[in-house]
Amino acid sequence: MTTSTTNSKSGLQQHGTRDAGFSGGQTLLIKNGHVVDPQNNIDEQFDVLVEDGVIAKVAKKISDKAQKIIDAKGLVVTPGLIDMQVHLREPGREDKETIETGSKAALAGGITSVVAMPNVTPVADNQTVIEFIVKRAKELNLVNVYPTGSITKGEKGETLSEINELKRSGAVAITDDGVDVQDEGLLKRAMEYAKTCDMLVMSHCETEDLTEGGVMHEGWVSTQLGLPGISALTEDMAVYKNILLAEETGARLHLLHNSTAGAMRAIREAKKRGSKNITAEVCVQHFALTDEECLGYNTNAKMYPPLRSGDHVVAVIKAIKDGVIDAFTTDHAPHIEPDKIKPFQDAASGFVGLETSFAVMNTYLVKPGHVSFAGALEKMTWGPARILRVNRGHLSVGAPADIAIFDTKKEWVVDEKKFFSKGKNSPFIGKTLTGKAVSTIVGGVLKYHQGEML
Repeated sequence: MTTSTTNSKSGLQQHGTRDAGFSGGQTLLIKNGHVVDPQNNIDEQFDVLVEDGVIAKVAKKISDKAQKIIDAKGLVVTPGLIDMQVHLREPGREDKETIETGSKAALAGGITSVVAMPNVTPVADNQTVIEFIVKRAKELNLVNVYPTGSITKGEKGETLSEINELKRSGAVAITDDGVDVQDEGLLKRAMEYAKTCDMLVMSHCETEDLTEGGVMHEGWVSTQLGLPGISALTEDMAVYKNILLAEETGARLHLLHNSTAGAMRAIREAKKRGSKNITAEVCVQHFALTDEECLGYNTNAKMYPPLRSGDHVVAVIKAIKDGVIDAFTTDHAPHIEPDKIKPFQDAASGFVGLETSFAVMNTYLVKPGHVSFAGALEKMTWGPARILRVNRGHLSVGAPADIAIFDTKKEWVVDEKKFFSKGKNSPFIGKTLTGKAVSTIVGGVLKYHQGEML
């Protein structure tokens, strides 16, 4: 005899056994939600049926029976979010984050896929480290983890990594992440090899000679605080360099965490020239916050690229509105407390963002009317999937059932004590954001629901 139970708080109905997840052959039905799927131009109330871990139907009033039913009335159902720039710290710095804690933080933010940066210990410049990350992620079975390998051995900018070996081991891209390859000849050869292997190059753009020991954006605020500034030119020049090399070699280039007006101009010009192999992202903080967050020597606001002045934020938002930017990311960078409780100049750069990125996007981009919800969501779903060439980020029939359900009207105050991430460093702490993940489903399995991991 089959029984049905309903959790009145969550709207989750379970038919049959009250298990936390699914196994092959089980079905999940999401009812009454407003489905937004940018890739398929869906933006209306639909039901979604999941069978055997894939999308089976997206239609009005699906009547098929299912082992589990989620009533999503008043909620928004989307493809699971994809974050293309995440520091999981494992192996080597498990005190800061692990693949497990980072994956849980992702689930709490409605993120079903993350791209893991290679600056772990040892650096992911070889088959062994890449395979460890792949194996550990599969063991945990929480979110899809796509590792990247470093462009150069040890991210030192001196000797190229074995790019084809990295790809065969499971890396989706190569990047030296927090450092730019300063040797243009070496970077050109890296792009040539990457083109041969059909490997994505992800570039952090910085001209180190111009950084000059700066710790925040060079401008009025840095002057007020008496802190050495980082000129926007350091990013502008490097973006142009990377674009020109990619155009010369034909390599697929993805420009990481762009933050300046000059970078927006360079990317815009490249796309106008028809450079179809070049894509670019911005981190959500760079359209949400300015360098004024650093006032009071707030080390939670210290990051690279640094938070910029208002004129750069305006330029970033305009580039987003004009379709220049392809993806939104977090550059999720957890640190232990002692690394942040230091004088501003000595504190570590970076902050955690997996659990707040959707809300930041919704609060600072959609609510003010800069872009539509569907337009912004595309930069966190199908946009990244298209760049990575992975079959994620959409709700097409037959696609893996990676789904997020959001309450887009829920207001909440960011409290680091409630983070699933080990990192508690965020400039959004204490701020009121709008929009929160209610449920996160990966491969047809309900992994996160109403604040709890299942």
